[in-house]
Amino acid sequence: MITNLTLINRKLGLTGVFRQHEKLVSGIVLSLSIILLWLWVYNRTSLVAWQTPLGYGGDSISGMACAKAFMDGDIFPVWYKWVGHLNAPFSANWNDSPLTEEFIFIIMGWLGRVVGLFPSANFMVMLAHLSSGLSFWYVGRKLKYRSAFVFSGAILFAFPNYIFGRNLSHITLAYYWLVPLILLVTWWTYSSRPIIIKSRQWWGAIAIAVLTGVFNPYYTGMFLQFLGFAVLLHLARKQYFLIRLPLLLIGATVASFLFMNVDTLSYSLVHGPNLQAVVRNLASLELYALKIPELIFPLLYHRWHFWADFWQRHYFLLTLIKGERTAYLGIIGLLGLIWLAGISLYRFLQGKLQLIPMHAWQTLWILMYSLVGGINLLLGAFGFVSFRCANRYSIFILAIVLLFLVRQLSRKCPVKMVVPLAVVIAVIGLWDQLPPKFSSGEIQRTADMVQSDRNFAKKMESQLPQNGMVFQLPVMAFPEVPPICQMADYEHFRPYLFTQHLHYSYGTNKGRGDADWQNEMSKLAPADMAAKLEPYGFSAIMINRKGYEDKGARLINGLSSVNRPVIADNGDLIAIRLKPAVLPIIPELKPVYGAGWSVDEGDHRWAVSSSAEITIFNQSEKPMQANIGFSLSTLKPRNVKIKINGKILENFLFDLSGTAVQLTPITLSPGQNSLFIETDVPPEIPGNGDSRKLSFGISNLAMSLTTGENSPLK
Repeated sequence: MITNLTLINRKLGLTGVFRQHEKLVSGIVLSLSIILLWLWVYNRTSLVAWQTPLGYGGDSISGMACAKAFMDGDIFPVWYKWVGHLNAPFSANWNDSPLTEEFIFIIMGWLGRVVGLFPSANFMVMLAHLSSGLSFWYVGRKLKYRSAFVFSGAILFAFPNYIFGRNLSHITLAYYWLVPLILLVTWWTYSSRPIIIKSRQWWGAIAIAVLTGVFNPYYTGMFLQFLGFAVLLHLARKQYFLIRLPLLLIGATVASFLFMNVDTLSYSLVHGPNLQAVVRNLASLELYALKIPELIFPLLYHRWHFWADFWQRHYFLLTLIKGERTAYLGIIGLLGLIWLAGISLYRFLQGKLQLIPMHAWQTLWILMYSLVGGINLLLGAFGFVSFRCANRYSIFILAIVLLFLVRQLSRKCPVKMVVPLAVVIAVIGLWDQLPPKFSSGEIQRTADMVQSDRNFAKKMESQLPQNGMVFQLPVMAFPEVPPICQMADYEHFRPYLFTQHLHYSYGTNKGRGDADWQNEMSKLAPADMAAKLEPYGFSAIMINRKGYEDKGARLINGLSSVNRPVIADNGDLIAIRLKPAVLPIIPELKPVYGAGWSVDEGDHRWAVSSSAEITIFNQSEKPMQANIGFSLSTLKPRNVKIKINGKILENFLFDLSGTAVQLTPITLSPGQNSLFIETDVPPEIPGNGDSRKLSFGISNLAMSLTTGENSPLK
């Protein structure tokens, strides 16, 4: 598999022209090797296999649903994301969930228009493997390491345990191809030799910084940390002129990251933060932290069954903290880590800290940051819990130790042993790292499930009117919620992947209140539910039997008793036709207390911060006039500012006697409107036995919408 093309050129007397293209030929051979290995491991060598997604559950379905929204033209890059085919009878709001890596799903969706969504999803997984191998190969060649060792390292970096644990379900993490390039750029910034401004190297560093900002934030975060150390290093050396490049790269990275998230950030600024959309907590930082044993111990599917079984019995089955288990470095990676640790310890004991490889300092920092109880958890104690899965930084360690190993072998290995040793490394590494080949039976089982859902969705679509709306049960929030009985998260997306004209009730970000009416609807008796949904224009109820202990029998029988027939059924999913109104009305959406409020206390609530949000809905397609009234109470005199969608409506002082507020009239934009009540006095403990910090209270909230003629709407 591995060839030292330079030696072959000499032996065969190939022309100078061919030698000039040795890098290109080597890159092509590497690409073909990765593709062939990928096709073999995933057993994607037939049309049926390519039309079967690598994953069809959980996050895999969610990712493909995102790609389908791009494919259908519902959403566009770097813009507000309202998905018209979801959250019927409204549109799904995806603006609260940051999606920095949009380009992955854009390509998957737009390519899906040509080849189909599932082949496109499979192709994107293959591209993740290929891009990672080529990136490692480019960096190794850039550093002038021996091509045979670089080739072997690239093959192993394209197929680590890490990517097989990510696959389609965590495809944004599978695109770790920037990691070797990140390391290369940071090594440039640590050097005392300046990079010439506007040189090819300078522009390349900026391009890599910009690209890092538009891919997974985990990789962006570590890049910024490494660049921060470059600034500190040059400050310590008093090389102040060299600080400019890392600062420039930090700026470029942050700018591109902010650009990719401008929709989420601007939406949050206007409508207030949605703390329920993506929930992170301190405990998860411990659960998903990096653990040294998981760098060393293989998973159960390892080919050396004794080795895998031993660690299953002595570690994985005994530990209470499970984590993601994708950190295994592999035998070759561990050899590189041991070599790096040995050299570094030797130099440390010699007192020659300046001779310790930069690889070691970066690895040490990653461990300090990522390990259980490490710096990431310390930051989490101060409220920064965004990077909950620090085990994911194991891919940086793997890249570092493989590049170090390739460097050392390039320097130490005799020329005659280069090719044989490179072959041995590749063979042992692939034997160690590759999982068992996907079986034809496994592919067929997934294909049968996909075909069953496709038949169900197509039959349902053919039986319902154009743009018909489907109410999905059980009601499930989105995203990241626990299973309901045996129904896993994101399963309501299954029929959506196959239809073009239907609109589904599932799929809007939780926390904004625009789907709360569905919970009330799901509590009704089947006949009452149908009677309520039909005036709203719903054409069908779809039930996932896995979400009910009785497999939905009560619902199905209740709807059947009022002559609502079954129109599609595949065992898991069943669709029941309704009689939609010719002129439907829109469900009433009540104002929703958002960020800054206490839990519901009956007829009132208290603000637990200096700013509290109320979301008000205008279900019309045009701006509407509204009258809003409520009473405010306070623990001490304070100034209060009231804003709607960023526009100041009232600014006044009120005392302990409280005040009644009348906002008449105000203009509500179509969709969600954010009413903010802000004060200049921070919350404090009231001193009546209540341990909460409170600022002001609200009660008697009432609202009426009017038409242009000011007649009551509701």
